[in-house]
Amino acid sequence: MRRHTGHSQPLTVAAALLACIIAATPAFAQDRPLSADFPEVYRAGGLTAPDWAQFAGRGPASFDGAGNLHVLDYMAAQVVVIDLRGEHLRSVGRSGEGPGEFELPFQLVVWRDGRFAVSDVPRNTIQVFASDGRFERILRTGEQGTLREIRPDPQGAALYAQGSSRNASLSAFDELLGREPSRDSIDDFGIGRIDLTAEEFVIQPLLQAWRAPRDDAPEGAPEQLTLNDLLDEAKRNALMFGRVEGRFFEPQLRWDILPDGTIAYSDSSAYAVKFVRPGGQVIDVLRRPIEPEGVGRRVRSAAIEREIGSRESMFEDSGGLPRDVRERIEEREFYPEIQIIRRLRATWEGGLWIRRPGEEPWDTGGPIDVFGPDRQYVGTFAAGITSIPAAFGPDGLVAYWEVDELDVPTIVVKRLPAEVR
Repeated sequence: MRRHTGHSQPLTVAAALLACIIAATPAFAQDRPLSADFPEVYRAGGLTAPDWAQFAGRGPASFDGAGNLHVLDYMAAQVVVIDLRGEHLRSVGRSGEGPGEFELPFQLVVWRDGRFAVSDVPRNTIQVFASDGRFERILRTGEQGTLREIRPDPQGAALYAQGSSRNASLSAFDELLGREPSRDSIDDFGIGRIDLTAEEFVIQPLLQAWRAPRDDAPEGAPEQLTLNDLLDEAKRNALMFGRVEGRFFEPQLRWDILPDGTIAYSDSSAYAVKFVRPGGQVIDVLRRPIEPEGVGRRVRSAAIEREIGSRESMFEDSGGLPRDVRERIEEREFYPEIQIIRRLRATWEGGLWIRRPGEEPWDTGGPIDVFGPDRQYVGTFAAGITSIPAAFGPDGLVAYWEVDELDVPTIVVKRLPAEVR
């Protein structure tokens, strides 16, 4: 006969309860550390640089398939092309209003065959250039206005574009000046395709990402504007820079294009990257067991103070931050979680680099997770040891911006090891 002790049943129940608790506890990913010791290939810029490399700021950069780096210099209104040896290949563009000239160049995209395109904000245009820098054509974006981000279609002469959240103030300007208010065909959570061979500028919507639902607009909406309001500098500044929309930490759309044309994007606070074919079909979802952090009282207070501080600088010349703007910031609502995926970029070979938040939600130096082209986790660069490159190129080439103590920019090209390409 088997003898039972008086403690066997309680121990069995406790063990079962513990097993249930462990099973119910969410798994947390363990980071696999990566080294950021990338060998340098060349650098261009700095105080002693030749005229062509006297960059006025850290503009967009992109590689072509031959490894030539294209850099958009905003202030010089030109695209500087640098070859594999770090030598000047050509400069394209200048200030002006004619073909191949720019008023305020803003975005740059480069195709693998060396063709490139530049958007010009004041003129609402996108200009396309051949691989040797010759001007090819100009497209007028018209009512679409400013596109938030553009990417080259790796499959042909087209662009992928994210729409912009058009400020209602701009529509007010249109109405008061007797113009038909502009209407965006895609918004800031939409991605569309622009055929550059078409006769007219048309955006074909491809994807409408999820947007966190908001409550109805609160009572006390701004009073009806008049033309005199727009002529008054203080009121005009309040209109343009004093709008307080949305919630703190609301998830934003993060996206990029893979070499086969697949769209990789994140639109929520969760660690989830969706992969979508151009037709809109989700074919895969990449996840890591990392939970978003909640927004506590300390973070709320700090976020409000940061927002007030950034707005105050906009009103220095007009009597300071208006009281009503300050009150709207202080009363602004919060999304309950911090979005985990703060930035997402595709590598040349189709891998992904994903930056997470740092110690504070607004830190830009958080850890970076790396996934290979097979979408398998490779490892993580610890916070602060590197950043996502300004550009990924062939054979592991990457470009980074650096600034010296005088804030003079230099672009540095390095080469990644095979495991993180």
